[in-house]
Amino acid sequence: MSKKNSRAWFVCPQWKTLVADRYASDLEAARALHANPRVLAKLRSGTPVAKSTLLKLLRRAARHPAGVAPADLIVDTRTR
Repeated sequence: MSKKNSRAWFVCPQWKTLVADRYASDLEAARALHANPRVLAKLRSGTPVAKSTLLKLLRRAARHPAGVAPADLIVDTRTR
């Protein structure tokens, strides 16, 4: 496993429209998605998280547009 500072971090610009609008609070979304409220707060604010975490939550939400894979909704924030 690579060091934390060299890992890639990802965001989902559509998170607010896909999930956050459906739930009134991060706590309510955390219960429904079986996730940590801190991670959901990061996603709502646009703070990058690990790709595996983001994919897991997008799959659990299952609210992505028809025909679009969850992996297509993720944006890499690494600077090269």
